[in-house]
Amino acid sequence: MDFLEQQRQKHIKQLVSNSRAIISNQVGLPLGVLKMNKYINWIGNIKPLENIDLEIFSTYYINMDDLPIGTERLEWSIEKLIEFEEAFDANNKFFRADVLRKCREIIDKFGSETTTEPEKED
Repeated sequence: MDFLEQQRQKHIKQLVSNSRAIISNQVGLPLGVLKMNKYINWIGNIKPLENIDLEIFSTYYINMDDLPIGTERLEWSIEKLIEFEEAFDANNKFFRADVLRKCREIIDKFGSETTTEPEKED
């Protein structure tokens, strides 16, 4: 396996790990989706994933683009953040089920590592 394919496999594992973190609420939906887009981009720069539509992550991000997420929220006044929460919650509610389904699909498709059977001893 060449270097680029090793990097691609590493990013696929990160995609799977992040999918698990999103489903288990170890990472919030907005930051989780931001990471998903990063990994999808890195993978795609080497060789795009086939037979899986990951557009939900970019669609979610586009709809959250005007809202502060992560540590960016610390730069806003609390009153303005409270105003943002209504739009934030509406977007999360609208996209959550589809994002979770796609995360499950990623885990099912890429989560099981390929193992080789041990050679039989004579």
